[in-house]
Amino acid sequence: MRITFALLLLVGASVSSSGQTVAPNQTEAVNPPFQLEITANLDKEHTELWDFVNSAETTVKAGSMVVVATRKTNISDHEINKSSGASGGTDIRDSSGNLIRPREFGSKPRDGIGGGEMKIRGEKEPVLKPGESKVDPDCVSDWYDLSQPGTYTIQVWEHTSNDPASSVVKSNIVTITVLPAEEPLPTKQQ
Repeated sequence: MRITFALLLLVGASVSSSGQTVAPNQTEAVNPPFQLEITANLDKEHTELWDFVNSAETTVKAGSMVVVATRKTNISDHEINKSSGASGGTDIRDSSGNLIRPREFGSKPRDGIGGGEMKIRGEKEPVLKPGESKVDPDCVSDWYDLSQPGTYTIQVWEHTSNDPASSVVKSNIVTITVLPAEEPLPTKQQ
């Protein structure tokens, strides 16, 4: 009986760590403590800032880096952790709705965007006060193959707490159009 139970635990652990990037079957949070937003656009006037207002779509050439910034904003009336201890993830799909899997690195696929929260020396706890935000850019083309021309959609999600069975918060969806390398980028009209 113990061997059977141990095998079931081992199988469950390997399935949960297999690089699944689609938001788990947990329900989407009804009254979440935070909001997630993503963009792949830099602000036109301040190129070191991300444009979360005009975030719906962007166009790049094949072979270009695709960088997406995620903004997490505390919309509660109390402090929350900057990152939940439970995993979050990334859902990238092609124009047919097929899931793009993370690239394989060694024997373990990369799951999610970002490298996790690091505590800075002298920093209080890594928390967001009510109304505070944090922005984390990540080069998703390092983790996912977006080299083929076409249209891709990207959405990120995160658990509302450290409990992996907790509900999730999903971001808006961003559309990335990848043009052939030799094709010029369209000019944006004001």
